[in-house]
Amino acid sequence: AGQTALHTITGWDVWSVNLAMYVISVLVYELDLRHRFEDAQRAMNGLMRDPRLNTSLACMFIGLMQGPATVTICGGMVDTMAGDHLENDEKAAVATYLRHIPEAMVPTFTGVIVACSISGISISSFFVWMLPMALLTLLAIYLVYLRRVPRTVGETGRSKKECVRLLLRSLWSLLLAIAVIIVFSLPTWAVVAVVAAVNALVEKFSAQEVRDTLIKGFDLKSLLGITMTYVFKDLLILGGVIDVLPTYFEHLPIPAFLVLVILYAFGTLVAGSSAAAAAFIPLAYTMIPNGGAFLLALLMSVSFASSQLSPTHICTAIISDYFGVTFFATVKKLLPLFLLTVLIACGYYMLLTAVF
Repeated sequence: AGQTALHTITGWDVWSVNLAMYVISVLVYELDLRHRFEDAQRAMNGLMRDPRLNTSLACMFIGLMQGPATVTICGGMVDTMAGDHLENDEKAAVATYLRHIPEAMVPTFTGVIVACSISGISISSFFVWMLPMALLTLLAIYLVYLRRVPRTVGETGRSKKECVRLLLRSLWSLLLAIAVIIVFSLPTWAVVAVVAAVNALVEKFSAQEVRDTLIKGFDLKSLLGITMTYVFKDLLILGGVIDVLPTYFEHLPIPAFLVLVILYAFGTLVAGSSAAAAAFIPLAYTMIPNGGAFLLALLMSVSFASSQLSPTHICTAIISDYFGVTFFATVKKLLPLFLLTVLIACGYYMLLTAVF
C-alpha cells in the first residue's frame, strides 16, 4: 500500500492535474483583478431582454469564477430577478443550482479534469455530450421555479453589439482556453498556462500584480485534496474493491447504469464529488466497459445534482445564510431539482445509448 501511494504521489497523472488547477487559479485571479466577471455580468444584462434567462446565464458565467463566495453574487441576482414571486428558500435553491452548472462540464474545474483523467475519456468528447444536459438542467430550473416569475422586458443602456464586445473583452481568455482544450485535445495545464501569460501581457499587469496572482493561485489544501483523491482511487484498485463490487450488484433487478446512479448519488452526498469519482468511476467502467462519454456525462450530472444536497458542500450553507433560511430549508427546495435532473440524465443516457 505504501509503495502504491508513493507511486501515485510521484506520478505524472496527479501532478498534471495539480498543475492544471494551479494555472487555472492564476488565470481566474487575473480576471478577478481586472473585474472581468463583473463586466461579463453587465454585458449579459444588456444582451438578454428576459430577466429570467439573463439571470440564469449570468449566474452560469459567474460560476466560471471559482470560489464559494461567488454563490452570493448569484444570490443577489436571483433575488433581484425573482422579487416576491419566489420564497427565500426557493431563491437560495435556484441560485446555487445555476451557479454550479459549469462545474459539471467546463474543463477548468477540478471535478471535470479528475473525472476525465480517471475514466480516460477525452475532455472534448465529454464536453460535447454535456452541453445538452446543461440546457436540460436550465429547463428543469425553469419548470420547477422560474416559470412562476413573470417575463418582463428590461431596459438596457448599451446596444447589443456593444454588449457582445464587452462580453468577449471580459472573458476572451477563458473562452479561448476552453475552446483550444476542447478542439485540439491539448493538456489543460499547458493551454491555460500560455493563455494566462498572454492575458497578463494584454492586461498590462505590473510585476507586483503578476507576483500576487502567482502566489494567490497556490492553494495547498486543494492540491493535497486532489493528490489524496488519486491515492484513494489507486488503493481501492490495489485492494480489489473495484473488481469485487460488481458481483454484489449483478443480480439486482435493475440496469447496471441505475446501480451506478444510486452509488454515485450516495457517494457524493456522503463524501463529496471528488471522493465519489475516485471510488465509482473505475467501478463504472468495470461494470459498463463500453460506457464511454455517455456514461461519464450521466455520472457527472448525478454528481452535480447530488452535491447541492451534501452537508460537505459549503456553497449550500453560504447561500442559505445569505437568504436567512436554514440549510435544510434550502435542501428541501433543492430536492425537486435533484430528482428532475437525475431523471432527465437517465433519460438522456438511455436515448444516447439507444441511438448511438
